[in-house]
Amino acid sequence: MTSQEFFKKNQYVILRNFIPADTTCLLYQYCLNQTLAIDYKIFNDKKCYDPDWDGKFSDIQAPGAYSRYGDPLMDSLLYLCQDKIKDNTGLDLNPNYSYWRLYQHGNVLKRHMDRSSCEISTTLCLGYDVSNVDRDMYPDYTWPIWVESKNIEIPIDLRPGDMLIYRGCDIEHWREKYLGLNHAQVFLHFSDANGPYKNINDGRPRLGLPKKAGNGEINHE
Repeated sequence: MTSQEFFKKNQYVILRNFIPADTTCLLYQYCLNQTLAIDYKIFNDKKCYDPDWDGKFSDIQAPGAYSRYGDPLMDSLLYLCQDKIKDNTGLDLNPNYSYWRLYQHGNVLKRHMDRSSCEISTTLCLGYDVSNVDRDMYPDYTWPIWVESKNIEIPIDLRPGDMLIYRGCDIEHWREKYLGLNHAQVFLHFSDANGPYKNINDGRPRLGLPKKAGNGEINHE
């Protein structure tokens, strides 16, 4: 079964090694550095901190995790990956926005479905640190993302460079409490150009801008 056929049947598809290891390593390190830099900014230069431009630690879907909407680097990834995601879904896509998180020990991702700008969603694993996890108890721990497809709850393990594509408005997805130290994921969100929504850039004038640069309030995933 091709990836397009599997996606059409199940509303999700897994793509292993979607991006090469050196790119994955770079993006993971970027997430670690950015999180530490913004944490420093909040505590040492708060008057210059803007959560819309700098990201925040107050995402209601993953309390305590650092997250950033419309990061110029990640929006560039959104743009560059678009054709490959089209090839694996068989859909003509409009780009909407990127959204990345650095989850930390104890974080969860609440069970939810997405808004219209996330009609065709992807989550891409950039890297993680599970060095604290007891390997005798959890020998293959990678913190799965769960999806519900056809009334079946399915855990999906993603290693660095692996991507899950899913219909974000149609299937519930979530993560249970994280046991490791950190875990970086980037979400790349699209809409079906021939579907009911036809959103482009999530209402922003262009990619790489925060949501406040367009119309409406920020509401992620």
